[in-house]
Amino acid sequence: MPINADSGAVDPWTLLLQTDWSAFEHAYLTEPPATPDILAGLLDDDEYVQRAALGNLVHMVTHQNTIYSATAPAACFVIAILDHPRTMTSGVYFHDERCRPMRAALLEWLGDLADDATYTEDGAGEPEDVAAVRAILPQIYEAAQSYFCDANSPVREAAVHAAAMTLAASELAVHIPEMVPLVRSTLASSECVVAKGVPVR
Repeated sequence: MPINADSGAVDPWTLLLQTDWSAFEHAYLTEPPATPDILAGLLDDDEYVQRAALGNLVHMVTHQNTIYSATAPAACFVIAILDHPRTMTSGVYFHDERCRPMRAALLEWLGDLADDATYTEDGAGEPEDVAAVRAILPQIYEAAQSYFCDANSPVREAAVHAAAMTLAASELAVHIPEMVPLVRSTLASSECVVAKGVPVR
């Protein structure tokens, strides 16, 4: 995975270009756009292209909660772009009727993906594809953790959701005690339900 030597961060464009996307599959194989086109669209200068790209990310890369071989590498790209200024484009995304930054929607998608990968023993998809997503759950948690104190409340809520959904993984369960009060405080101040999978008793 390409790393920016100065910051230690993954360079999303290098990641996009150096990944052999022809080796991965997503839903609707006979229909465009391809996964790299979807991902590039997330950072387009046109907000309508961004919104369409996010819709395609959901419907083609995680169609009906199914994990494909393209899902894990796509998630790595999403993690890499979270701090990009273009992810602060405001709009209405998914089922949330609030106008919120796309960054919040991307964090929500990562959280839902983590939930899908850990919901059952095998998840929905080929075992190796589910395993690939489970392998990046620590990256999802770490990426979400960066936004726990974000000034934007939808981003903050989505970050808590994303992190909480990774905690079903045994290697991340150690974070449950520190997440419980955060989930409680977020639920108390939120207009929507977040972190539905975390025990708060």
